[in-house]
Amino acid sequence: MTSVTTCYMCDSVETSREHAPPLCFFPEAKEFGRDLRRNLITVPSCDQHNSKKSNDDEFLRSVVLMAAGSNQAGQHQFHWKILPATSRKPHTYRSFFADKGTVARGTGHASQIDRDRFDLCIDHLARALFFHTFKRRWQLPVTTLSPNFYSGIDSDTMVPHQPTIEAVEVSRQVLGSEPVNGKNPDVFQYRIRYDEIEEGLAFAAIFYDCFEVYSYSSKDLANAALNTTEEPD
Repeated sequence: MTSVTTCYMCDSVETSREHAPPLCFFPEAKEFGRDLRRNLITVPSCDQHNSKKSNDDEFLRSVVLMAAGSNQAGQHQFHWKILPATSRKPHTYRSFFADKGTVARGTGHASQIDRDRFDLCIDHLARALFFHTFKRRWQLPVTTLSPNFYSGIDSDTMVPHQPTIEAVEVSRQVLGSEPVNGKNPDVFQYRIRYDEIEEGLAFAAIFYDCFEVYSYSSKDLANAALNTTEEPD
């Protein structure tokens, strides 16, 4: 008898495999000249959490590739994928970013993104990699942050979000002893830590050597969030 596999996100039966991160992040060998699609991570998925989220995959890739300092693989994806796609679907790609003007005397550009949508994309990624590593679903809420995001503009200069910077430093210390994973580090590397006793999860990833994300989740944090939303007696 063949066992039924369920989706990494829900109880639906597997209908496909979801790449983590999405396949669109990885250059095609015939265009890039090197094969960076080797040994990619996939997890069982339903249609709702795979094919129906393709627009979110494009959104996430676009946000990541707008970061300055990407390596050769990132620059390739930007010029070969993002720019042509922007020409084909200008309204879609314009909806990803709200123009906030220039900074640094016109040498840089500031944009605002849909942060809830970004966090949901990383939420899916963290859960997929947890499923891949520990063979079960993570069901607690996930909090995401990134040092690549800023809190605003002051005197023509981007202003870092200090609480995020401090939280990132703590996350780096927590994950520092964990092994770096990822068979194609030019595109994606990650660390993951699971504390079974405390029911805590910490996750970090870097895309194209330039864009960092950190996620954390625990039973205590979930309970604290629930208590703050309860109405007083």
